[in-house]
Amino acid sequence: MNTNQPSIDVVSAIALDAQWLIDRITQMIPLLPPAGGATAAFKRISIRIVRDDEMSRLHETHSKVVGTTDVLTFVSNDEEGGIAVDLALCIDEARRCSGEFGHGIDQELALYALHGLLHAVGLRDHDAPSAKAMHDQEDRILAAIGVVAASAHHRENP
Repeated sequence: MNTNQPSIDVVSAIALDAQWLIDRITQMIPLLPPAGGATAAFKRISIRIVRDDEMSRLHETHSKVVGTTDVLTFVSNDEEGGIAVDLALCIDEARRCSGEFGHGIDQELALYALHGLLHAVGLRDHDAPSAKAMHDQEDRILAAIGVVAASAHHRENP
């Protein structure tokens, strides 16, 4: 297990409790499934909170998909095997979903961050079986850290 904590930063023009999110991410890291059979050695996790317009632009530029989404994950590996992760989390989508499913925006953003970190360690959700496996991991980790479970709400299988 990687005992060194990665640097974690949150950049947001929108007022939110960034430290709460950083604390939840710190709790999530040791609970993530192994990446390629080994515990992920995260060096850096950077989170940028964006609105629909910026998320739509990023989504189209990097995924060739028109429209907004909840989270985009960008991963790079350094020569020492460490993982640097950049996450874009959509505050507007978090507001819509948290209102619809009756929990806080902070919990929704924690779900998005976890979803992005699961992508960073190699999980995918592009078909029904892999989506279910990913959502099961989300539920397990969120329950372990005391945050609302993902399967109780909006995630759809492809």
